Amino acid sequence: MTSMRVVSLYNIKGGVGKTTFAVNIAYESSRAGIRTLLWDLDPQGSSSYILRIKPHLKGDLSQVVSNKSSLGKSVKETQWPLLDVIPSDFDLRHLSALLEDQKRQSTKLSRSMKAFSRDYDLVVVDCAPEASTVSENVINFSDLIIVPVIPNPLSINTFEKLITFVREVGNKSPVIYAAFNMVDRRKYLHKQLLETYLNKDPRFLRNYIPASSSIEHMTSNRAPLETYIPRSLSTTAFTDLTEEILNLMSRSGSSGK
Repeated sequence: MTSMRVVSLYNIKGGVGKTTFAVNIAYESSRAGIRTLLWDLDPQGSSSYILRIKPHLKGDLSQVVSNKSSLGKSVKETQWPLLDVIPSDFDLRHLSALLEDQKRQSTKLSRSMKAFSRDYDLVVVDCAPEASTVSENVINFSDLIIVPVIPNPLSINTFEKLITFVREVGNKSPVIYAAFNMVDRRKYLHKQLLETYLNKDPRFLRNYIPASSSIEHMTSNRAPLETYIPRSLSTTAFTDLTEEILNLMSRSGSSGK
C-alpha cells in the first residue's frame, strides 16, 4: 500500500463478529509489517478490552472531531509491534449528537482520520452496530467496508439493506464486501449459502471464518487468535482473509481510488 488505507468493519446488525474481525485483521496486518492503527469506535469497547487497552479517551469527546493534536493523545501502544489503538469510551454513544451540531457533519471525522497518514499504513475501524451520523462519517472516510455476515437469509438481507444505506448517505463510494462468519459446513443451509454466494456473487470475499470455540475464547485470553492458538483453522482463516483484504486495497490504491 503506497498510502494510508482505511478498512472498516461495519454492520447495522449486532452479534455478527465485527470485533473479532477487527482485532484479528489488525493484528495480522501488523504481523505482516504494516503499521496498523485500530480505532475502536464502538462505545462497548470490546476491541479495546481484547487488546488489553483501557476503554477511555483522554479529554472530552470534542477531541474526536478535532485535529490530531488532541485525538492523537489518546493513541495507545499494544504489546504487539506495529499495532496501536485509539481506545473506545462509553461517551462515544453521544458522538452522533455532537457531529450533528458540526458543519459538514457527515465528513467531519475524515480530517481526524487523514491526520494519521504519516504514522500508519492501515487504519482498521471497529464500528458500532447502528445507522447514524457516525456511520455516515465511517462510510465517507473508508476505502473499504467489510460486512461480517452469518450464513442465513436474514443476515444476507441486512447486507443488501446496508449496501443501499451506503449508496444513499455516502459522498464517496467505498468498496464494500461481505465476509461470511461463524460458518458451520455441517449445516445444510450454511453449506448451501456458501456454495451460492462464494461462487456467484462478487460482493462476497472468497475467504470465510468457521465457527470455533477458539474465537469465543478471545475475550478470556484477551489476545488475537494467532498469539495463543497459531495452528488452528480459525487462525489460518483470518490470516487468509486479511491477505485477501490487503490485496484488494493494494489493487484499488494502485488504480488511483
